[in-house]
Amino acid sequence: MLCSAYTSIGELRQYVLLPLIGHPLFSDVEQLRANHFAHECEDVARLIRWGESVQAEIVRREVVARVEAACLRRQCALRNTLWQMRISSFRCHCLRRPAPTQSASFPSLDQADRRAGTFDRLATASFQPSDSLTFASLLSRLRR
Repeated sequence: MLCSAYTSIGELRQYVLLPLIGHPLFSDVEQLRANHFAHECEDVARLIRWGESVQAEIVRREVVARVEAACLRRQCALRNTLWQMRISSFRCHCLRRPAPTQSASFPSLDQADRRAGTFDRLATASFQPSDSLTFASLLSRLRR
């Protein structure tokens, strides 16, 4: 079908390369390789198949570009919305600490647990009473 429309292989090459060369979704290296392939190929059937593959790849890349652009627009809109909410809702906002209920000299266990770090929690979780000194052994050491 394409062979009858073009009188020479040069016209077929130009037809195959026309949608590809200068297309923004193809890099300069891809365009250069395509140009080289088209001018090196002497098989008409192969050029026709390759031209159909190029058209399918153009359609695929355009669909991917539209999906990525829509996703990027949604991300930008969400980021802008969150930024506007932050500016209007939390300006000059300070967290208030509750008034202490116990004396400052002896913190409750709950307060101490909130101040514990990851290392403290891991050490507590891996604590084995059999590895520690007993109260009786500590008393016997004190008596010596």
